[in-house]
Amino acid sequence: MKWTGDYRVNANDVDQNNIVSASNILRYMQDAATSAMEEDGPSYDALMEQGLSFILSRIRLSSYAPLHAHDRIQAQSWACESRGVQFNRCYRILRDGVIVAEGVSVWALVGLNDRKLHRVSEHNFPYRQDDLIELDLPARFRIPDDVGLNLMGERTVEYADIDRNGHMNNTRYPDVLCSFLPGGMQGSRVISMGIYFAGEAALGETIKFYAGQSDGVCYLRTLRENGTINAEAELILEPVE
Repeated sequence: MKWTGDYRVNANDVDQNNIVSASNILRYMQDAATSAMEEDGPSYDALMEQGLSFILSRIRLSSYAPLHAHDRIQAQSWACESRGVQFNRCYRILRDGVIVAEGVSVWALVGLNDRKLHRVSEHNFPYRQDDLIELDLPARFRIPDDVGLNLMGERTVEYADIDRNGHMNNTRYPDVLCSFLPGGMQGSRVISMGIYFAGEAALGETIKFYAGQSDGVCYLRTLRENGTINAEAELILEPVE
């Protein structure tokens, strides 16, 4: 059973190619997830009142067709069978009944005070569930050893990036990562993206971006000021028709 909501694509969500960017696709998905949590309970706010929060561990997006300004779409989200400390959630976007994008994500349930992981099964969340989408989302991700990563630049986390927790919002990552691709995004769109989060990027922190390519796949790694990994990603692009 899936939560489903109707949306009209905002004209400001398109990029230089006049199509909706990867970050904005993810925003529609995440809004559907937030709405599902509010309807089923507990909501995001209710969880925080209980001293808990879902922290994104990894996500995979697949885009099968571009979205354009003022397209009328349906965004869906649902929980999937989860075990241990991992909570699985899926997403889907449809236009005229045709699937144009899908996503699958893994979240950790974390205590806000003790910062410890909590087992999902201990809370018996009543979120509506359906089958897990079969997208490639390995439990462990590793950039191939033969990929030479070059420093592409750095960026300070700003007010426009952060969420209520003071860290870069996960929906900001796709477009920020695309900003540091060697060839840029002119004439290209993301058809597949996997992001693996190792640590949060806080307001005011300067992040370094490294990128490389191999066999048509773009790889990125971001490092925090203390030298630890913030996130790693792999992207596949295709020309915009």
